[in-house]
Amino acid sequence: MTKSNGTVGYIELVLTSIIWGVTYVLMKYSLSFIDTQQIAFSRFLIAAIIFVPILIFGRERYTTREIVKIILLALTGVLLYQLLFIQGENGLTAGNASFIVSFEPIFIAVLGLSLKRDRLAWTVVAGLVISTIGMFILLKPNSLTQPELASAVLVLLAALSWAIFTILGKDLLEKHNPLNVTGYVSVVGLIMLLPFVNSGILSMFSIRNIYLIIALLFIGVFATFLGYWLWFDGLKKVKPVTAGSTLYITPFVTVISASVLISEPISLATVIGGIVILAGLALTGINPSNVARLYHKIIT
Repeated sequence: MTKSNGTVGYIELVLTSIIWGVTYVLMKYSLSFIDTQQIAFSRFLIAAIIFVPILIFGRERYTTREIVKIILLALTGVLLYQLLFIQGENGLTAGNASFIVSFEPIFIAVLGLSLKRDRLAWTVVAGLVISTIGMFILLKPNSLTQPELASAVLVLLAALSWAIFTILGKDLLEKHNPLNVTGYVSVVGLIMLLPFVNSGILSMFSIRNIYLIIALLFIGVFATFLGYWLWFDGLKKVKPVTAGSTLYITPFVTVISASVLISEPISLATVIGGIVILAGLALTGINPSNVARLYHKIIT
């Protein structure tokens, strides 16, 4: 892995986190008109329509073990993550849901370390700690009501599901094109979602609300097709824990977008927490060897 590839991968992951920050707000808006299952199904239906031609013309061979892994990726990154997160967001503000799901980097770091996939550099550890402090400033856990707490648990489980998805996907990306892997995961995930939608599919095609249509198209094209592909492509170039750390930017984007699009208020805690999150995010991307060289130059 070259330094330039790592930089490109990091930029891809940050861009994905920004897109997903806006997406959480659009999903919250969509929940006023359609249910959790319909949102999840519609986003992957739109993405699958784009992916199918790519899969037809860009075929790759997968072993039986790799096919099983694709099924597991669809289960964790599509079915479980989508249903758990969207249902949880239904009982929370878009901002709070985004803050809670930002536990993903912590789960990714713990899983990666336990499986000996990652060696945590001190800059990564320090960045995770600082960003976590920023997340708690934003979240204010003590202010959650009982119904919100139940929803928060669902979102937290979604974060765990995404962490498993990220760790599982890393090995597969070493042998296969990220676009191809994303396509198969999306199509298999769409099939998994089908039983949960049932008759709700027909009502989706009778939607006349132009703002809802735009929201669903953004979620399907940018958040799902582009977002999942950029995530896998970036994940191929950096360590899972580094990839996870970029998700800390998402809550900051969400609260700003929620204020503009659905009039959720921005508090002082939001501003301070967001700044702390960005500081941790920046630190996570720093190469510790560069810091050591700079320190050596200063003292000599």
